[in-house]
Amino acid sequence: MSLRAKIVALVVLLVFAGIWGLALSVVSVQRTDLEKLILDQLSAMVENTAGDLDGDIRLHIDSLAKLAASITPEILADPEKFQGALERGTAASVLFPLGIFATDAQGTIVADSPQLPGRRGASVKDRDYFREAVARGKPVIGAPIMGRLVRPKPVVSIAVPLRASSGETKAVLVSPVPLSDPMMVTQLEQTKIGQTGYYLVLAPKERRIVSASDRSRIFEKLPAAGTHPLLDRQLQSDSGAAGVVKNLQGVEILSVSRKMQTTGWVVVGAVPTDEIFMPIARLKKYIYLAALFLSLGIAAILHFILARQFAPLDKAREAMRDMTAGQQPLEAIPVARADEIGKLIGSFNELALERNRLELVLKGEVVAHKQAGEALHHALGRLQSLCERMTQAQEEERRKVALELHEQAAQDLITLKMHLQQMDAHHTDHKAKAQLRDAITIAGLALTRIRTLSLNLHSPLLDNFGLRVALHRHCQEQADRTGWTMHFDAPEMPERPHPDVETACFRMVQEALKNAAQHADATEVWVNLLRSDAAIHVRVRDNGVGFDALEPGADTKHASFGLHAMAERVRQVGGRVDVRSAPGRGTEVHARFPVSEVAEDTAASPGIPARIPLVQVGRTQPL
Repeated sequence: MSLRAKIVALVVLLVFAGIWGLALSVVSVQRTDLEKLILDQLSAMVENTAGDLDGDIRLHIDSLAKLAASITPEILADPEKFQGALERGTAASVLFPLGIFATDAQGTIVADSPQLPGRRGASVKDRDYFREAVARGKPVIGAPIMGRLVRPKPVVSIAVPLRASSGETKAVLVSPVPLSDPMMVTQLEQTKIGQTGYYLVLAPKERRIVSASDRSRIFEKLPAAGTHPLLDRQLQSDSGAAGVVKNLQGVEILSVSRKMQTTGWVVVGAVPTDEIFMPIARLKKYIYLAALFLSLGIAAILHFILARQFAPLDKAREAMRDMTAGQQPLEAIPVARADEIGKLIGSFNELALERNRLELVLKGEVVAHKQAGEALHHALGRLQSLCERMTQAQEEERRKVALELHEQAAQDLITLKMHLQQMDAHHTDHKAKAQLRDAITIAGLALTRIRTLSLNLHSPLLDNFGLRVALHRHCQEQADRTGWTMHFDAPEMPERPHPDVETACFRMVQEALKNAAQHADATEVWVNLLRSDAAIHVRVRDNGVGFDALEPGADTKHASFGLHAMAERVRQVGGRVDVRSAPGRGTEVHARFPVSEVAEDTAASPGIPARIPLVQVGRTQPL
């Protein structure tokens, strides 16, 4: 994302977060306030309804108690008078639509009004209202049941005990009252709270709905205890309970309950929260729409403003891109204004000027380094050319000196030795003969030394018989001189290498054996000569004391000058040298001479090196 897009996104996000946060806060506060207000109103309505129902039921109880008080023991003792009193009480009040009946102390119906076939003589001793009235001696309201003597409708029975003068319960006056009676809870069946709210009258002991705004739910069985915590609290609390919960149909409701004092029933008023908080939902919808349109408007305005503000920066970016691509020279960008963007462009201009200055300085240094490198390269070429010429001159001088020693000094010594031998043959003085014999011996030793020196300077075997014969002869002489056990392996070659390669290979072996004799303290030496299609490989290995090739200064002690001279000699013919050694593990020198490029490499220009000198020194494996 570009900086402009990030700023727009950030501002829009902040606006959204602010407005939506405010909307949520307002909605939450409004919901809480509205919930409290509705809860207070609903509590008042439920409390008034419960009071009205209590009053209606109290009226039924009082009417039946008044009738019971009018029945004296004399009336109670006379069945005809008792029947007449019930008929007069039934006719005098509209509160007993199903009539009244009376039972004796054993629960057998002894009188009823109006008289219904089969009712007199029936027993109600198993009914709860009868047992409680006899036991408590006070008016009792029984549990709601479905009536059996009339059409099946919920009926509640009100029982009032009739006492004798001794205080003993002689009879029980019972009035079955249908719950659908207009003077009972039927008024709730047509009552709603708001559009979809409703009332319920619950019987806690039986866990049934006694009455409801929805008639289809009357006498409905309530769920078992523990299923709905709020319902359990409403059924068990004496002061009622309130809260938001899902009802039996799974609809979230705001529910308030109050307990009726006369019956112990619970009046519940409930309103779906969707209806209660509908204004809040509308308000939230309007706030969110306003937040959306406001955010889009702010984003559009902010994008327009930022586009104008970042226009100089966009032009500067395009100019920088062209400069980076090389389409324009690196130069200062015009500054249109003195704000932060202008300061940024000004800083870039300063950076561009400094870069131009450094580029000029760097170009000068590069030119100087290039000139110095070329000069060094030419100097190195001249130095290597000089080394090659010195080597060639040295070899030529060695050849001349060897020839001079062999042809002149050796011949002179031979002649001198012959003269001394002739003198010894003709001399008769024993003392003189002893001196002559010593002179002959000295001349022989000098002749041997001169021959050896001549061979070391330049072996004629190398010129006449080739590398293999010369190396074999030299290795034998070194073994005889040092007492080594020499292992020489050099198969016949199909053709002789270039003379320069033969000379370099011979000098390399000569130098390696010289170092072994001076420093290695070896008893065995291996010399291997192998010719392949592309190269000649020469290995010289000993079982001497070796040296630590990785220790600083180690090569100085053993082979500083010799190794470099050996490497330079091999390099001049295009080869390379690898030296491996370790304390107590001997030393191995391996040289590789390419035979296919020797003539071409040695004929290179005198000012250009044919090969880079290379000598590698490292640890070796046990020999």
